[in-house]
Formats: sequence, C-alpha cells, structure tokens
Amino acid sequence: MALRNGLWLLSNKKQQPTQNKMQNFTTALKAEHIKKKGTGFYLLALILGAVSPIIYLIVSSFESMKFPNAIPKNYYTDYIENCLEPFAGFFFPLLIIIIVSRITQLDHKNGGWQLMETQPVRKTSIYFSKFTVVLLANIIAISALIVVGYLCAWILTFIKDIPESATTNFEFGKLILIVARLLLAGLFFTAFQYIISVIMPSFIWSILIGFFLLLLFIFLKAFNVTPDWYPLELLNKTSTYKEGSELGYWLTYSEAVSVLCSIITLYIGFKWYKYKKLKWAFFGNAKRFAMLAAVLLVFGGLLAYTLQPNVMPRYTKTIISGKIEGDKKMEKIYVRDLFIRDTLAIIPVTNNNFNYEIKEEMPLDKYELIFDGTINVPVIMGTKDSIYLVLKSYKNSSRTKITGTRLAENSYNNQNEASWSMASYYIERNDFLEDPTFITKQIVDEWNEAMDESDKFKTVDNYIPREDFIKKNKKLLTIDYLNLWNELVKKRAVLFPEQKTEETAGIKEMKKIVPLNDESLLSDEKYFNYITSQLVAANDDDIDENTKSIQAINKMEQGSFRDKMLYYQLNKSLEEASTKQERDSLVSQYSNNFKDDRYKMLVLNNRKTIENLSKGQPAPLFDAITLNNEPFNLADLKGKFVVIDVWATWCGPCKYQSPYFEKFAIKYKKQPIQFVALSTDERIDAWVIEAKTKSESVLQLHVSNNKQFSKDYNLVSIPRFIFINPEGQLINSNMPYPASPFFEQLIRQSLGLEEQK
Repeated sequence: MALRNGLWLLSNKKQQPTQNKMQNFTTALKAEHIKKKGTGFYLLALILGAVSPIIYLIVSSFESMKFPNAIPKNYYTDYIENCLEPFAGFFFPLLIIIIVSRITQLDHKNGGWQLMETQPVRKTSIYFSKFTVVLLANIIAISALIVVGYLCAWILTFIKDIPESATTNFEFGKLILIVARLLLAGLFFTAFQYIISVIMPSFIWSILIGFFLLLLFIFLKAFNVTPDWYPLELLNKTSTYKEGSELGYWLTYSEAVSVLCSIITLYIGFKWYKYKKLKWAFFGNAKRFAMLAAVLLVFGGLLAYTLQPNVMPRYTKTIISGKIEGDKKMEKIYVRDLFIRDTLAIIPVTNNNFNYEIKEEMPLDKYELIFDGTINVPVIMGTKDSIYLVLKSYKNSSRTKITGTRLAENSYNNQNEASWSMASYYIERNDFLEDPTFITKQIVDEWNEAMDESDKFKTVDNYIPREDFIKKNKKLLTIDYLNLWNELVKKRAVLFPEQKTEETAGIKEMKKIVPLNDESLLSDEKYFNYITSQLVAANDDDIDENTKSIQAINKMEQGSFRDKMLYYQLNKSLEEASTKQERDSLVSQYSNNFKDDRYKMLVLNNRKTIENLSKGQPAPLFDAITLNNEPFNLADLKGKFVVIDVWATWCGPCKYQSPYFEKFAIKYKKQPIQFVALSTDERIDAWVIEAKTKSESVLQLHVSNNKQFSKDYNLVSIPRFIFINPEGQLINSNMPYPASPFFEQLIRQSLGLEEQK
C-alpha cells in the first residue's frame, strides 16, 4: 500500500514535466516517506542512538562518578563524550547497515525501482531522495545520543553527586561540533553501504558486506594496520579524539576525507544505477569516461592531498610561550636539562602569560619545564622551535596542551605507551633460555613491529614528527630491544658458560642503527646502560658493575661524550657508595678527568649533598603545621626514632604506599618510634581533608617551606621515606618503600628487635 501511494504521488506529477529540479527532488522525497510508513526506520534510529547513554547510565550508577582530576570540565558534555566510543564504534555503523539495506530492498523486493523510472521523476531525484532518508535517520540517531545523553546525565545527578570540579552550563558549540563530526565522519560508510545495496538486489548480501566491514575493522585495529581512509576508521577517530582538532579547526582531516570519499562513491554509484552496468556507466561513450576521469582527478586529487601527512616547519628563533589557566598565580618557569639536571633558562611569568626566547643552542631532546617548582611538564624541542603551552592547573591537578613546531613530537610522547613484550617476559622468567634462536627471533620480530608502528603515528590534524625526531626515536626503540638482547646474553653466560650466544643478522642490523657515541641519546638512561654494557662486556674481573663501568668510561677518548658518561656514572657510584672514604676515593680518582670543568663542579656539589644526607649526619630541621594548625619542628621529636613519609594528595604511588606505612605505624606504636606523614601539597585544604581520613597512629604534618625542604633533602620525586634516629641523625635518607620487606627489616634492626620468622 505504501509503495502504491508513493507511486501515485509520482504519477500525479505527470502533468508538470517542466517542474524544476528541486521540486522534482521534493516530490521523490515525499514519495519515499510515504513508502517508508510502517517500517520503523526513524524509530530504530532513535533507539540505537539512545542505547549508549542508557548503558552508560546503568554502569555509572554502580561506579564512583569522579573526574580523573580537578580540571574543570562540563558534566553533561563529558557524559556524552563517554558514550561516543560504543556509539561510533558499533551502534551507529549497525544502524547504517540496517537502514540502508532496508530502504533499498523495499523497492528491490516489489519492483519499485523499475516502476519509479516510468514516472516523470528524474533518476537523480530517485537515487538521492533515498540517500537523504538515510541521512535523516543518521541525524535522528546522533540527536538521540545528545538528547538522551543529557537526560541520562541529569537522572544520574539524583543517584550520584556531581563532581565538585564539574560545570553544568549548556555547551551548544561543543555539542553542535560533536553532531557535525559524527555526521560527516559517517558519510563515507553510509555512501558505500548505499551503493552496495542499490546495485545488489539481494538483502542478505548487503547486510553481510556491512558486517564484514565491521568485523574487518576490529581485526585491522588489533594489528594496527587500518588505512586512514577506511570508512569505520573515520568514524572511530571521532571517539578517539573527542575534543577534535588540536589546532582549533572546526573539523579534522578525517571528516574531510569522509566527505571526499562519499562524493566519489555516490557519483560512481549513481552512474552505475542509472546505466545498470559498470561498463555502460563509464565506458559506454567518451563523454561518460571523461566525466569519470574529471571527478576522479578533482576529488581524488583533493583526497590524495588531504591524506598527505603534514610536517611543522622550523621557526626562526627558539621560543617558549604560552599561558596558565588556574586558581593560583605563578611567577617563574625553569627550563631544565634532564641529563645533568641543569637549569638552562628561567622564564618570567606575567599575569599568567609567558613568552621567552632562548638564544643558546638546544639539541633536539626532552626537556623539563618546572612551574614555580611545583609542576613538572616534559617538552620535546630543539633549536629554532617555537613551543606554545597551555597549562591548566586547579587545586592539585594539572593538564597541559602543547602545540607549535613540535606538535606531533609532543603528541607522540604523550600518547605512546610501552607495548607489552613477550621477549621481555620470557627473559625475566628465564623461560626458553636454552633456545637462544627462539628468543632472539622474538626480540627481532618485536623490534620490527615497533619500528613499523612508530612510522604510522599522526596527530588528529594529520601532522607527523619531523625526520630528526623519527630517527632519534627509532634509535631509542632499538636500544630497548638491544638491552633485552644483552640481558639474554648475560643470563645465558651464567647458565650455559660453554655455549656462545651468536648474534643473528637481525641483531647486527639493530646494532648498526645505534652508534656508541651519540650525545643526543644520553638524556635517556637506557642508552647509558646500553653503552656501559658494551664497554664492560669483555671484563671478567671480580669487581662490581659500577667499578667496571667507571674504569671503562675513564679509558674512552676525551671529549664531550666521555664527560657526560663519566659524570653520570660517577654520580651513580657516589650515590651507591657505602662510606665517606669510598666517596672521597672516587672523587679524588676521577673528578679531575673531565675536559669540561663544569662537570667537576657539579660532581663536587652532588657529593656535598650526598654527604649531608648520608648515615650519621644531622637530619636537616624543618618547620611544619599539624592538623590543628599548630606549629611543629622536627626537633620536637628528638628522643624517638622517626620515619617520615613525604607525600602529596595528587601522588598516585604515595597513595599506594600509604596503607603499608599505616600498618607499620599501628604495629610499632608501643615502640619508641614515631611515624610521620609529611605533606608537600600546595593547597593546605586538600591536605586537611585527606589527612583526616588517615590512621591516628601516624602524625600528620604539612611542611611550611616546601622549596627549602626539597633543597635540604634533595627531593627529586615522591613518595620518599626518611629514617632518623633519636639523636636526630639520619639512618637512611632514602629508605625502601613500605611495600618492600626491607623497609620493616631496617626498622626492626634499628629498634633492636629480633628477626621475624
């Protein structure tokens, strides 16, 4: 009946052969809506759009509704963004597959295509009116996601409290952007499914092809080989990059690719439908072929241009600029070298904005920006790079966004996570060590895969790292696997001293990539470990590894590379030396061997710091306040053993160690020992709230002068555990963590308690 009514509407226009194209299309669209009555197209779109928000509501009802940090974020927009992954990854493609197949099969089944073509309606109108109905269904589904998402988020407020840091205003611009990105990103998949369904009269085949594309995407994603233009990858990027462009564009290149691909697909599909066969559509005469060539040339050329990765150009100066958004005013930013921890520049901050030119040479490397000594931000940059950084800092949480000429490099650094290594697992567990060929092949295979993956990185705006970073990054990736190889060789030398572990062609190829004198790699400790392993590989003397390393480094050819290696190893040896005499001997023997006297001065300063914090030295005093806001000094605890846990509310590892620390405080509360939790939080109110939830067996303090305390105790990271005797002297200024059995063992020895059985 619906089909008959639709055809009647078309035939009723027979007396108007001169109607314009728009009227012609409108007539066809009205006919499609008459035919679709009773099919439930739009209802299905509404349901599938609402599924993700409803599921998320159910899950969230049983979970703690917290933002990962205190950075202000819109409560409702965040809820909708959390629904994007299941919607874009499954429910939206599922809707497209079903709707497209059903709307085309309505006419395939009843011969409607042929009947419509006998009416005074252009084939263009017939073809695109059906496609328009599908797009309307897409819009309904996306709108349902937004509306139902808002509704579910509102319902959740009656079940869970809204996070304190959340805002609740209506973000019209962001929501429109989500709608636009989803609609455009889904355009190519919609067009592709449409052309398949129009050409194939079988309902089953169009459905099967759609599900095959969906399943294929899962496998391609698992193996990280998904092409940028793959229809479902374009949709997936809307959920992967929820905030869209990093450069402030309205749309990303993925949406542009989807639009261009859909134009080409719809054109080919229409011509195929119009002339019934592919040969007749494009090779029937010269004009049709010329039109196809023109479309492919114009839109295919635009597509190729859009898919071509971009590289940020170098700048004329070395600039660090940006702004700070937050609840506190900052005054200075320290630019620090990560290798020798030397301050390269001090950037003044005015009204939470900064712009500074560094005139000294800066080799491409990872540096550290320290905001007022409280927030550390790693930044990759080099000479003639312009970096723009936005720091959002609220309470004890912070988040950074880095753009500029090293946009891709910093995005890679933030997103790249170390992949799990089967070879590392085998070597760590001593599995298959008797079969070096097997493990070596595993190492080389994993290395090849890591190298391939490093070449595939792109930002959401289609920018890739510059060649200098790519080369350096590949060296660092290679070092990871060479260190695994060295560990394998070392273990086999112990277990199978009579068997030599031969280098394969793959291992030799890896070694060619990593030079043994590259200063640009020394900021990464794993490169230092690799070099020292090569230097001491043939040394069979019965001495410790530190001694072997420093002796080998001392024999290297003089120069900047040797200076840095010697500096690093000498500091390491000084830190691990057990007596003052041993430290004095190391300084006397090696400190005068630097070509650059700057390293000697740094070593002497480090030695002094180590001496000040060595066993038996007076523990530096510090002032603090209690939970009752009363003044407190370390000297007040004289006469007791003191164990200090240096922590902060924002520190994840601190929170992990805290229960162990409290357990020992309760266990030894009758002993002459005081357990102290010393907070370094910037915000005292945040400390008070969390400290009041802790065990009363632990004395809760907040340090009064954080900078001075950090300097006196050489505080590089937290948690840090400090042990002091009743005379106020240091027993250990850097104890093992409480989760380690050595923590309690050291306490019992100092208290004169018997060893536990």
